[in-house]
Amino acid sequence: MSSLLLSRLSSRPSLRKLALVRMFSSSSSTTTNPYLMYCVTYSGEAEAPEAGAMTKLRMFDPAKEEYFTVGDKPLPKELAQSRMVGSSQGWGVYIRTPDSILISDYCNPSSSKSNPKMIHLPRRGHEDSSQTELVSGVAMSSSPEEEDSVAAVKFMGRMVGIYMPRQGNGNFLYLSSLAFDYLEQAKLMYSKRDQRFYMPCSGGHHLWSWNAIIHTEPQYHDLRFHNLPQFSLSQLQLLNSCYRTQQLVESPSGQRFLVKWYVQSLGRYVKSVVRRSIRFNFGGTKWFMVFREEEDMNMCYTEDIGDLCMFLGNNEPFCVKASSFPGLNPNSIYFLGEGYGEGYGVYDIATGSSRCFNAKSINSCFSDIADTPNGEVSVVPDWVPHWIPPSPL
Repeated sequence: MSSLLLSRLSSRPSLRKLALVRMFSSSSSTTTNPYLMYCVTYSGEAEAPEAGAMTKLRMFDPAKEEYFTVGDKPLPKELAQSRMVGSSQGWGVYIRTPDSILISDYCNPSSSKSNPKMIHLPRRGHEDSSQTELVSGVAMSSSPEEEDSVAAVKFMGRMVGIYMPRQGNGNFLYLSSLAFDYLEQAKLMYSKRDQRFYMPCSGGHHLWSWNAIIHTEPQYHDLRFHNLPQFSLSQLQLLNSCYRTQQLVESPSGQRFLVKWYVQSLGRYVKSVVRRSIRFNFGGTKWFMVFREEEDMNMCYTEDIGDLCMFLGNNEPFCVKASSFPGLNPNSIYFLGEGYGEGYGVYDIATGSSRCFNAKSINSCFSDIADTPNGEVSVVPDWVPHWIPPSPL
């Protein structure tokens, strides 16, 4: 569906809703497919867009393996000079200054074109802002529009910001330095089953968790691993040469998995049509180790998660049933490795093989360059690509 058609439909809500249902068709006619927001562009030569610039959201549907564009969307003033640092529940988290954070549904294609929702989080004092420009993970208990919603933001170092967006409250947790790496970039996940936030520690042998409330003490959990695979010497050497991250994922039924992601740095630089060097990599992801959580924090290695597929990247990790979204591959991980110097693809857990989509993404991002004034297309800088979970229409 063309961006022009979407633009025309935006003024007619009933037709626009019908168009979106067809675009994101799944087994449920009222739910979108999971999809990837991989690029936001605008017309012009400026290094950074000004407020009011008309942008286009570049999207990818992994179930259909199709690209589409949503536009034109005027860029709000609050986002014009902001960095997008993560997403959760289909909402992006943006930072403009060290003490200014806001949440917006701007990058959700079903949001209002002319009036996207903006929620400002409480400001921090300057004494807390020395490391708060770097964010490694965000998570939310529910949509930030709900009265009791809680949002968590993991900053570089030991600090985690806890907010209640609708109530305007905020607090900070300082995790113990005895069991925490100051430079660790950890992802957050909210467990609907336990109503707690979780964060894997360095090495993936421990977890932090805390209640989804403002005033709470974090708990520290030891993990015990079972049924570990046997590796050859060459496999061990390969894994030892990789950069590793850990992410906790919860299925719709409440089953949790710890995923260890191994990426080998093989970066290349390619000169793009906007005269910028884009760093990406073919096949940087070498391995995913998946552990199914059993009782008492016992983690059992598995190569079979059944009908499930996971989505990992710059977003809060999430998991869906593949059969609910025809075209998705079961027992798979859809990964976004932009932060590690590669594109995005799908990994088959049983065979250990991956297939990347990144070769097409760069061309798709500028597919309509001939339709723009003077042929100039620029990328909105510092907005991370991210997977967006299914959402009601």
